[in-house]
Amino acid sequence: MPPRKKTKQIEEFGDFQTPYSLARDACDVLSRLQVKPATIIEPTCGEGSFLLAALDAFSSAEQVLGRDINPAYVDVTARLLADHPQGGKARVAQADFFSTDWAGLLAACAEPILIVGNPPWVTNSGLGVLGSSNLPEKSNFHGYAGLDAITGKSNFDISEWMLIQLLECLDSRTATLAMLCKTAVARKVLVHAWKRQLNVGSAALYGIDAAK
Repeated sequence: MPPRKKTKQIEEFGDFQTPYSLARDACDVLSRLQVKPATIIEPTCGEGSFLLAALDAFSSAEQVLGRDINPAYVDVTARLLADHPQGGKARVAQADFFSTDWAGLLAACAEPILIVGNPPWVTNSGLGVLGSSNLPEKSNFHGYAGLDAITGKSNFDISEWMLIQLLECLDSRTATLAMLCKTAVARKVLVHAWKRQLNVGSAALYGIDAAK
């Protein structure tokens, strides 16, 4: 299948849908690592590839939650889940990641928790050029000082901000965070975790062919 033409929506929301085969392979890696979630969450579920792959890989999970800002994707995912043998335990809803109370949502979830998915591959400066509002509330979350806070050093990948928020919410929980992201993003998130002394038991990077 030829790649989709890059539309404003694709650029603004980092909207690259994950092939089911890649989502399945990611879940297979987690299964081999003995991840056995009671709760599965996909915070930017799109058309549901990760939710479906997770249901196939972790049939013992008690609940599966999906969220996406695009109501059309939520409808597609809901229909796919309705046809899945394990779909009855899944709930999907339209929601903006940046206005969702993730700490509150996670507090109500049974452990172990697995958060899995493919957050947007786009930077805050790129969204600024597009005039997008699909951004977190402006804050100097890296703690830069002086000019660094208002120059290029304050540019960041939206997925980096998302993963850091989720990791901080999971700090006191038994959980696994497994996301497709740029290698540079993964490294920055881990550096943040180590600097803040977050409770990260182990970490690993697995290479994929992103262009493919």
